Amino acid sequence: MAYKSTLIILATVLGVEANSCFFTGAVYEHTRYYSKNDSARHIIETNLDSYRRAAETASSKGADIVVFPEYGLFPPLQRDKVKKFLETIPDPKKFRVNPCEEREAYSGTIILRTLSCMAKDNSIVVVASMGDLQKCKGDPDCPEDGDFHFSTSIAFDRDGTILMKYHKEYLFYEFGMDLARAQQNSTFETDFGTFATFQGFDIDFGRMSEVGRWPTVDAVLYSVLFLDQAPQMMSVQFWESWALANNKTLLAANTQIVGHLAVGSGIFHGEEGALSYTFNPDGISKLIVARVPKCDFESVAPYASITAITDNDIWEWKGDGHDVPEVCSRTLLNDSIEIMREYRCMEENMTDYTFLKLTEPKGRVDACNNGVCCFVDYETDGLAEDYYLGVFSGIHNHFGRYNWFEEDCVVARCDPLGDRICATFPLKSKTVFQHLHLKANFTSKVVFPSVTESGMRLVQRSEWHHHSHGNLLSEIHFDNKSGRKLLVAGLKGRSYDKDPPYKR
Repeated sequence: MAYKSTLIILATVLGVEANSCFFTGAVYEHTRYYSKNDSARHIIETNLDSYRRAAETASSKGADIVVFPEYGLFPPLQRDKVKKFLETIPDPKKFRVNPCEEREAYSGTIILRTLSCMAKDNSIVVVASMGDLQKCKGDPDCPEDGDFHFSTSIAFDRDGTILMKYHKEYLFYEFGMDLARAQQNSTFETDFGTFATFQGFDIDFGRMSEVGRWPTVDAVLYSVLFLDQAPQMMSVQFWESWALANNKTLLAANTQIVGHLAVGSGIFHGEEGALSYTFNPDGISKLIVARVPKCDFESVAPYASITAITDNDIWEWKGDGHDVPEVCSRTLLNDSIEIMREYRCMEENMTDYTFLKLTEPKGRVDACNNGVCCFVDYETDGLAEDYYLGVFSGIHNHFGRYNWFEEDCVVARCDPLGDRICATFPLKSKTVFQHLHLKANFTSKVVFPSVTESGMRLVQRSEWHHHSHGNLLSEIHFDNKSGRKLLVAGLKGRSYDKDPPYKR
């Protein structure tokens, strides 16, 4: 047994030395189990069983790290109902903690113990989202029930030791949870690199971009329950644009509940875009694995896979995207009845946008809004559907509650509704754009570029590029080499310093 352990350690060390220019990452898109009629323990154990299968599969494919989604073990709930799903997470900065080795001490914490053993049994770094319950009697900000509830990212080393925990700093309608008590350093080190971890709503604010741009950070690990909003805030579309805008690899693991607007996960490189991703609303959990370059991209042989995982079977996933419908708008379709099968999305709040229709097969269209001007020069094979140029600059209201400063320049297929000329955004198109040049004079220093084709597929980076110049001019050049049917081309700018104060 000792001899076998020595061989494993030696192989790991040699592998790290030989592969110092890359690591292999995995993210798990999980179709969470939940029933109001079941106990908290049964719900947690059922979801952890799925995590266990994913970790074993990731390890068998050579993954160094696996990231699990936000609210993958239990849903967002009111305070009194969520408490029974929480565990007290010790502070790894104060002392070494390994729940798998200290089974007696952690016998009552099924999540901590299982995740720790999952990491140790598979010699893989595990990053997961869970709830941290901390007693706070005597603290002037302590809630009436005497506990803080923190939505928490936790990382375990290959041997099951807790590396770090991070309390979510921006909550999204999560009234059962409390805000982090202070800004944190969310980075941690492994034998194959340095990483930062964030959750959910954090991506919409400046801290995640700030940390992501630190040169010492090799990648950002992102657990999320993401709500899709067309045309520029659809999960994989926005995450690729975040990676490109910040020149940082992003590993994004999403909980799939398609009737609640949530689908899509992937691994996105800071220069090359999507290394591997899934966007297929079908109620099936999937593991995405990809080799992630840390040095020169060309020097690393590409490797990627997608594996479907259910209670009864595991198989290599092919034909991703075949379940994407043409229409997902909740405005048009109302709410889902079968939330694991009937996909819904929403529209971004575009009330104050300036829209101009593309009326000719080729040409140039200009539009301005509050000092930001946007133009598109394009050529098509003929406009088979309605496309509009939209531009916006100002305070954006998100889901009726949250506000930030945003600048947008976007060309999208869209349909009218009532008195709105551009109101809903289909996910499929027939129009082929041979060429498109999109340009805007943003004041934002962080600009998210995206080009998406019919079926919510990300256009390969070999067919488009983007620039943000020193004079804050941002642009996209798309040259269609393979007859792609364009859905959206967009630039989304964020000036975090102009945001009003965040209010939970």
